[in-house]
Amino acid sequence: MKVLVVGQGIAGTVLAHALQRKGAQVTMADTDLLGKSSAVAAGIINPITGKRFVKSWRLEDFFPVAKAIYQTMEAELEVKIWEERPILRVLKDAEEANNWSARCTLPEYEGYLTEAKNAGSWSGLLRPGFLFGSIEKAARVNFTNLLSTFRAKAQAAGQLLEKEVKYDDTEKLLKEYDKVVYCEGHKAENNPFFPALPWQMAKGESLVIRFEDPNASKVTETLKKSTLVTPLGDGLFWAGGSFQWHYPDLEPSKREKENIVMGLKAAFSAPFEVVSHSAGVRPAVKDRRPFLGESKVITNVFMFNGLGSKGALLAPYWAEHLSEHLLNEAPINNEVWVGRMV
Repeated sequence: MKVLVVGQGIAGTVLAHALQRKGAQVTMADTDLLGKSSAVAAGIINPITGKRFVKSWRLEDFFPVAKAIYQTMEAELEVKIWEERPILRVLKDAEEANNWSARCTLPEYEGYLTEAKNAGSWSGLLRPGFLFGSIEKAARVNFTNLLSTFRAKAQAAGQLLEKEVKYDDTEKLLKEYDKVVYCEGHKAENNPFFPALPWQMAKGESLVIRFEDPNASKVTETLKKSTLVTPLGDGLFWAGGSFQWHYPDLEPSKREKENIVMGLKAAFSAPFEVVSHSAGVRPAVKDRRPFLGESKVITNVFMFNGLGSKGALLAPYWAEHLSEHLLNEAPINNEVWVGRMV
């Protein structure tokens, strides 16, 4: 089977890999997309989220698949992709610390949450007076290494079209490919083959910073306060995670940069410099579930999108799921079927 995957973010990349492993002939089409979230995301897998410290949806199903797939791709591409890295959670007050302690005692959270008596490897960089908890079984997926290396390999094999696929050309492409799968991130909002989907696009911005303190080189954990901060190596850190539901454009904004810097200064006593500033739009859905399935407008045209802020965790499992549907006609789970809400 010949499949064209439109878009080479995390969804398109992992889907292409899943299809190739199952014997499909896969071509990817991709151009530089302004606001592409995968290009600027930290790739963090956080198993415990929200103010109530709850497990991510179907975590026990998704995490093992994510780990296995990313480690397989790591070996194939010979580049570092997967790193299990705990998250140091800053607790805002005694009440939140008590709630954390209570959650730690629940059997279903054993191995995921622990109490932390100090700032761990972040000691000396943070301002005094904070309370902490630790999230285990967390990880970082190096999107930069994964996407760039997979792209270069596809390009060398003649499996990459570096051009924009226009919707008007889709019928012509179906004469060359058996199926076309759109994995186009925030562009999906305007895809005529999947109209009226309940998108809730969210712009996020991030900084790459460098701490002047030499202790920064010893940091091994991700830090989660109002801003998420994680080491990138070479003394650099990713800082961000903002959500903007209304935004005038896709460019990084001065206001959001100032907000992130203000949050960092409230958390850190160590001085830092801003190295770069980026923005991306997360393709989120109102019910926080991705979209998989065939268009009702045109046959053999599919979507794999809507991973939102959980792309690193969700992409491998649902790419396997969709690849089985495309190649073996396995049914699509109703929770993620593209037609469930229209």
